[in-house]
Amino acid sequence: MRKRLLGMVLALFLFLSCSLSPEQEVMARSFTLPDLTLRNATYVLDRGNEPPIFVIADEIDLYDQTHTAIIRGLHFSQKDEEGNIIISGHADFAEVDTEYYDAELSGSVSLEKYPEHLLIEAEALSWIGDDETLVSRGDTPVTLLYEDDKKVQGTGMTATLASFSVTFKAVLEGVISQ
Repeated sequence: MRKRLLGMVLALFLFLSCSLSPEQEVMARSFTLPDLTLRNATYVLDRGNEPPIFVIADEIDLYDQTHTAIIRGLHFSQKDEEGNIIISGHADFAEVDTEYYDAELSGSVSLEKYPEHLLIEAEALSWIGDDETLVSRGDTPVTLLYEDDKKVQGTGMTATLASFSVTFKAVLEGVISQ
């Protein structure tokens, strides 16, 4: 009887010593693993109503429940029906809404639009998919190179790629002309 009681006490002690603290339980519940992780991946995003976007990434984490993709080492391009590149670019990191195709791009972001040769460079940009618009946040400077030799740097940029229109809240360097 004593051995059984001693065994139950030891088992209870072992069970209690292996349980998580309340703080650890909250962290364990809040940490979500991706549904799918792709490394050194090539991904084609085809929405059907426009030419597909080709994505090459060091890593893509897909989360089905939140409709989110986390992309590291992102390079992308889009070609027209004749095979000519119309948009290309890269970012160190991107968080993409896979339902609405909005994205937050960060870390050495660049986007070039052809044939206009419009080059946009920044440390962080937001992509609004429905409007095909890039937006800079806060006082983050954005550099715009166009017509091969013209340069503008400013903050509060909004660039609508479909209509090729760009505005800045404040111009830090250069002049915008039409």
